[in-house]
Amino acid sequence: MHTQHRVIIGNSQQMPELEDGSVHLMVTSPPYPMIAMWDELFCKADQKIAELWRKLEVDGKEATVRQIYTAMHDYLAQVWQETYRVLVDGGIACINIGDATRTINSKFQLYPNHSRITELFEKIGFNTLPYILWKKPTNKPA
Repeated sequence: MHTQHRVIIGNSQQMPELEDGSVHLMVTSPPYPMIAMWDELFCKADQKIAELWRKLEVDGKEATVRQIYTAMHDYLAQVWQETYRVLVDGGIACINIGDATRTINSKFQLYPNHSRITELFEKIGFNTLPYILWKKPTNKPA
């Protein structure tokens, strides 16, 4: 059996190097929305997210926090849409992502990243499979 492997370094929101329906398996561990260590990456990548964080510093509103969370997922959604384009029919997308818990403006909250991504995948047209829960003791670097 002949296989072909390539490493392409670039932005996964646009993968012109890959033809439609040419990938059988996609595996990724993207930056997790609402995990503080990824805030700067999201802000540098998307001006809208950076503006929302600045707005939150001024208004402190829960609605702005929700807008940030949604904007982070909107940013990742471009990758999921492109993944759908390049996967073969029956191809598999594996995403290693955790939910986030975070206190912002003295309010502790859960941000269910896995369910957001599952919902979006279904809207895009993916057939979702049961998720695999990886119960690890912490998500802090050891």
